[in-house]
Amino acid sequence: MGKSKELSEDVRRRIVDLHKSGKSLGAISKELQIPKSSVQSIIRKYDLFGCVSTLPRSGRRPKLSHSDELKLVKMFKDNPGTTKVQIWQELETAGMQVSLSTVKRVLHCVERPKLSSKNQDDLLLKSATGAELAQQLQKVGVGASACAGRRKRAAKKPLLSEEKAQGRLEFCQKYIDWTTEDWCKVIFSDMSSFRLFATSGKGLVRRKDEASHMVPAVIDPDAVHVWGCFSSKGVGSLTVLPKDTSMDEEWYQTVLQEQLLPTIHEQFDDGKCFFQHDGAPCHKAEVITKWFKDHEVEVLDLWPENSPDLNPMENLWSFLKKRVDKQKSSNCEQLQTLIRQEWFTLSRDLVQKFISSMPERIAEVVKKQGQPCEF
Repeated sequence: MGKSKELSEDVRRRIVDLHKSGKSLGAISKELQIPKSSVQSIIRKYDLFGCVSTLPRSGRRPKLSHSDELKLVKMFKDNPGTTKVQIWQELETAGMQVSLSTVKRVLHCVERPKLSSKNQDDLLLKSATGAELAQQLQKVGVGASACAGRRKRAAKKPLLSEEKAQGRLEFCQKYIDWTTEDWCKVIFSDMSSFRLFATSGKGLVRRKDEASHMVPAVIDPDAVHVWGCFSSKGVGSLTVLPKDTSMDEEWYQTVLQEQLLPTIHEQFDDGKCFFQHDGAPCHKAEVITKWFKDHEVEVLDLWPENSPDLNPMENLWSFLKKRVDKQKSSNCEQLQTLIRQEWFTLSRDLVQKFISSMPERIAEVVKKQGQPCEF
């Protein structure tokens, strides 16, 4: 027997009115041509809830319990590179029969990098709507953008061997007690390349047709190579390498003599300072070691390999490139001029901000046993 049509609210109100007037259930049923059981059900509902409208139904029983949903979220958070499809397949393999849409629903408003375990325990995932989850996430400090279900582009970090990770760990353990004040006495240095027609970051467009989202690109554009240094006192010297320069110890000694020494005298005068450079082959040459000794320049321990995350100079290069790229140089001469102009407009507050993060960088690498940090 099929399900009968639901009674209108007018009919239900009529039933309640007749009941209030003193008529029996049978009399009401006979007068309105409605089954006695339906009349009884409507009157009971009115006695309990004081209304005749249809109440919200409980719906189908959830496939996942509250604890199951929290486990699913933890699985998602502990493996940042895992997709929702892969998690769904793992659940299927483990014998938990759930649909992919269920997995997506549970994880939709969860942003892995910003949820601490404490906050995660506070989330009430149990049969909550998207709006309710958004409100709960905001209460525990996660903004609305986190609730949009957006996936972030993974940061690129060097793949480290055990030996290199150990070298990073030993270096950071040596300097773990250095304060921001100590790092403010360091002159950081590095090389970088600026390319013509480069674009910092990844541009996004709205698509209407195929032609509307095409961005012109230059294959193998010319590049300008520069060496620079800075400290908490501000940016130091910057030099552009002539084209086809051989970056050997002879070239590096010239850079140290003509670029580093003036920066030391200008920024630290007779005060104590340290110099930082990476482990490039020309940096480790005997003639360079002798030059440092002859000029009484104290050098930090050799910078560990594959450690751009430890060098605030990388952050400065990134900031500078964004400024230079916006101005769209058309040739190498113009690009060199822009690099020099923008370099000397970099504020002291900016470089101090990068340097002040050094204790945090060192501590994070130690905590991660030599693996890359988030800087």
